[in-house]
This record gives sequence, C-alpha cells and structure tokens, in this order.
Amino acid sequence: MDIKAALLGTLPLLAIILVALLIERTNPAEVQPLRSAGFNLVYTVVFAVVQTAVVPLVSVVTVVAVNAAGGGWIKLPGTGWGLLFGALLYTFTLDLMEYLFHRAQHRFPVMWAMHSFHHSDTALNATTTNRHHWAEHGIKMLTIYLLVGVIFKINPAIVGVYAVISLYNVFPHMNLRIGFGRLSFALNSPQYHRVHHSVLPEHYDCNFAALFPVFDVMFGTYREPREGEFPPTGLDNHKRPSGLIDAMIWPVRVR
Repeated sequence: MDIKAALLGTLPLLAIILVALLIERTNPAEVQPLRSAGFNLVYTVVFAVVQTAVVPLVSVVTVVAVNAAGGGWIKLPGTGWGLLFGALLYTFTLDLMEYLFHRAQHRFPVMWAMHSFHHSDTALNATTTNRHHWAEHGIKMLTIYLLVGVIFKINPAIVGVYAVISLYNVFPHMNLRIGFGRLSFALNSPQYHRVHHSVLPEHYDCNFAALFPVFDVMFGTYREPREGEFPPTGLDNHKRPSGLIDAMIWPVRVR
C-alpha cells in the first residue's frame, strides 16, 4: 500500500473542498463554526489511505468478473464528437446506477448501517462529500461499476471526463442557499440535496439523485424544495461518530 501516493492523490480534492468552504461563507444555508469541518477533513485523508488498500483487492475481482462475462458489449467512441456522446452516455448510465444503489442504501438495513454515517453529519457542507464508510466503494465496484463494465467498453478519455464531472458532487453538499427552483429536476443543487439529508420526517426517502434529478422524477422520489426551504440535517436518533475509530466501525456501532 503506497500511503504517500494516496495522500498526494487526495490533495486536489482537499484543495477543491477548502475553496468550497471559503465560498460557503458568502451565503451559507446555516451558520456553522469552522471546526465543524475538521472531522470530515481528517476522515477524507484516512478514507483515501484505506481505499488505497481496499480498491486494488476489489478491482481484481471486478476485472475477473467482467472478463468472465464477456464485458464491453457496447464500445463507446473515444475521439472527436463521439467522445462527448460516449462520455455523456456513460455518465448518464452510471448516474442511474448510482441512483439505484442509493435507493438500496436507504432500503436495506445492512446498507443503511453503512450509509447512515454519511447522513449523521449535522453540519452539511463541502467536507461531507467524502464522508462515506470505507466499505461502500468496494461494494459499488462489485455491483454497479461491474455492471457498467459489462455493458460498455470504454477508453481512458471517457473515464477522465467522468472523473472531472464527478467533482460536481462537492457542489450539492455545500452549505449554500442555492437552489434551482422549478428547474430542480434538471440538476442537483445544495438546496435539493439538503432536503435529502433533512432530519425532518416529511423529507424522508426523496431526492436520491447524484447528478440528474430526472431519475427522482421517473421513479417517484422527486420533491421540489419550497422557496427558502433549508432544513436541519442529521439522523433522527441524533447519533454521531465520537472519533475516527468510531467512524471506521460505524455499521457495528449503530446496530
């Protein structure tokens, strides 16, 4: 495990998050002390190191499974205008898979035991973006990423475009009073996603989409935020991790 490489690889994301935190101070959805971001920033670094150990092991299994299934049924173009089309199709398909995976996280107790760590943040901000249990990414690789790998044969250019688009995920987690009103169905926003993180019962099980809320519209989980609606966030049982060790064993702790 190359810890140094993992830490260096985290620097660009940390830089983006730190800039986002500064932007949040201009028009926050709620006033938050700076220390509210401290735990998440430390966890992001620890998460990167753990992922460095977990991902290669899971990747081997995923690649073997994709090859065994004759993966790459549809070859996506990777040059010119074809690259744009291929990247959009890949992004849209993977976002659908992310939506379905997210629904499963809220539906099945074992998966909720992990995902509830993400929702336990009472100070929703840019640092919440990577506040996920370390095992979740491995499960994604063996499920939705594996399935997309079976469907599409892609080149590194498409993966690169998707990686850049994925950085948008920081924006919906930001502590900003920004929403898209009647256009909320088009693209995720801080207000739209905050409703998903709401601690209020009236907001449970809605707004699951990562990028494109049209999936919420299609599957009946869409809830357009009301004007000025920025609810408090967290879990209804008010549980929160007491430290890094608690975060690492979170699924066992919350049972």
